[in-house]
Amino acid sequence: MSRFAYWLQLPTTSPSNSGELLLYFVNSMPPTTKGESSPALVAAIDRLEKQSDTCYQGLQLLTHEWNFAEWISLTECARRLELLVPPSQYGSGQHKAIVTNLSRVSAQMCKFSRDHGNPRLRAPSTFRWSDRFGHEAAIAFDVAWQYSMFCVDFPAWHKNLYAAELVSSDTIRFHAGTSALARRVSAYEKGIRPAASQKDRTPEGMPSLTQKLEELFRDVLHRSKPRGRYRVQFGNTDRLRSELAQMYSDRLANLFRRYPNISVGTYTLGQFRNFYTGLLALVGAHDYLCFRWSQTNGQPLESYTMVLPRSKWAQLIARYSGISQPEILGIIPDLTFGGSQAQDLQVMPFVPLALDSSLLAVSPPFPLASNWEENILRVCSYLRPKTHSATSLSKEDEMRDQLRNLAHSSRKIAGPWKLGKGVPDLDLAIDDVATNVLVLAELKWPRKPYAPREIVERDAELRKGVAQIKAIKNFLIANPRFLVDRNYVSRSISDYREVHYCVISRDHLIATDDPEFPVYAYDAFSEEMSTASDAPSLLRSLNRMDWLPVEGKDFKSQWITSHAGGVAVYSEQFLLEPQAPNLITAS
Repeated sequence: MSRFAYWLQLPTTSPSNSGELLLYFVNSMPPTTKGESSPALVAAIDRLEKQSDTCYQGLQLLTHEWNFAEWISLTECARRLELLVPPSQYGSGQHKAIVTNLSRVSAQMCKFSRDHGNPRLRAPSTFRWSDRFGHEAAIAFDVAWQYSMFCVDFPAWHKNLYAAELVSSDTIRFHAGTSALARRVSAYEKGIRPAASQKDRTPEGMPSLTQKLEELFRDVLHRSKPRGRYRVQFGNTDRLRSELAQMYSDRLANLFRRYPNISVGTYTLGQFRNFYTGLLALVGAHDYLCFRWSQTNGQPLESYTMVLPRSKWAQLIARYSGISQPEILGIIPDLTFGGSQAQDLQVMPFVPLALDSSLLAVSPPFPLASNWEENILRVCSYLRPKTHSATSLSKEDEMRDQLRNLAHSSRKIAGPWKLGKGVPDLDLAIDDVATNVLVLAELKWPRKPYAPREIVERDAELRKGVAQIKAIKNFLIANPRFLVDRNYVSRSISDYREVHYCVISRDHLIATDDPEFPVYAYDAFSEEMSTASDAPSLLRSLNRMDWLPVEGKDFKSQWITSHAGGVAVYSEQFLLEPQAPNLITAS
C-alpha cells in the first residue's frame, strides 16, 4: 500500500448526492498546500477549523470563577509534571519536551478560563483542591492538549507550510515536510540531533546540590508544617533563596549569547538577567521543596502554584536580584500572560488572577526550564519592534566574535567588508592559510520562529542570505584581486585551492539542495571550525550534512490523532523514541 493509500480508500458504491460526490472527489486527490488546493477543499477545511474552535463548550471547569479555573489549570499541569518526570530524568531532553508541551497546554487552559469562564472572581484564600476539581481539570486538560495540535496544524496550512487531505467529512490529515532533507531540517529545528553527536553529552539539569544547599533545604523542610491535606507551609527560606540566587547568577552569566548591554526597552539584557536570577531563586527553592515534601507527605497540590500580589513579587525579586523594585515593576508586565501574542508560560510565566494584574500566579517549572534571553527578545519584538530591530544590529558582530574565540588557531577570521556598489557586504571570511582554502559567508541570526507566520518570515531572511552570497560570488569572480589588493585575504580568489561560499544561520534553518551555496547551522559550523581538521575535510563533513539527524536512524515519525469540537486531525510527529508513552497525557 502506498504512503497515502490507507486514507484514500474509495467507497465501493457510487455517491448518492452532491455532498458525497464532493467528498469522493477530495479523497481522490493527493495532499496539497492551501495555495495548491481547490476552493471546495479550502472551504471544507475552513469550516472544520471554525468547528474545532468550539471545543471548550461544555467544560465543567469553566463554570467556576475564571481566576479559580486558571489556578486549577496550573495545579493540574504541575501535578502531571511530577508524575511524568522521574528524578533521574531531570534536565533530560524528555523533561524539556514535557515542560514545553505543558507550558502551552496550561496556557490554553488559562485562555479558555479567561475568555469563557465565569466572569466573577474568587478570593485566593478560598482556593482549594478536591477530587471533583481534579476530574474537571483532567477533562479540560485533554481538550486543551488535543486542541493545541489544531493551533499548530491550521496556521501552518494557511501559510502553505503543511499539505492537507480531507479523509472524511470531519477528518483532515496534515503532512509536514515535502522532501527527505526538509524532514531532517524539521527534526533538527525540534532539537533532535544525530545520536553520534550526543554520545558524550550529559543532561543539562540542575547542578548537584552543594552540601550547604542540602543542609539549607533540610532545615527548611524540618521547619515546614502541613496545612490540610494538600497544602504545606514552608519554613523560613531566606538563606536558601540567597544561596540559590548566587548559583543561578553564575549559571546565567555562562549562558549569555548576546551582549549584556543590549537594550530591550527601559532595561538591558544584563539587568534582565539579574531580574531572572531573583525569580529563579524564588521558584527554584519552592519547586524543590515541593518535590522533597511530596516524597514523604504526598503531593502538596495547593502549594504547587505560587500566588502573590504583584508588589510582593517585586519586593522578593529585588531582595535576591540586586535591582530595585521600580525596575522590577517595569519588567513584570513584559512577562505577564496575555500582554503579548505569545501563548506560552515559559515565555510569559506570570498569570494574572485579577483583572488589573495586581495578583499574579507562577508555576515554578515553567520559568525554571525557560530560555530567558531568547524569550525576552521575543517579547521585545512583539511589544517594541523598533527597539528589537536595533538589537539586531550587533548580531553579526556577536557571531563573528564567538567564532573567532572558538576557531582553531590555524584559521584567520575577518570581516565585514564593503564590496562594490550595489553588492552586499561580505560578513565573514575564514582564511585557512595552511590548506589554501577560503570560506566566505553571509551571517544570519533570525529570531527563532514561534508561529507558522514567523517561520515564513524567517525562511525569507535565509533565502535572502543565499541570494546575497550568490551576488558576492559573482562580484569576486569578476574581480578576483579585490580582497587581496585591500589586504583582506592572503591571495587572489583565483589562486586559492578552494573558495567556499555559504550562509551560516543561528536559531533557524532552511532546507536547500544547492551544494554551491549551502546553509549551515551555526552550532554545527562552529563545532567543525573549532577542530584541528584540515579545512577541506571539515567542509566535506559539513556538506555531507552529517550534523542533521537521519530519519529511521536518529528519529522516526508517527501519526497522532487529535479531536476537538467533533473534528479529527492526523498530525505528523517526529520522535526520538516512537514507542515512548505520550509525553504529557499520563493521568
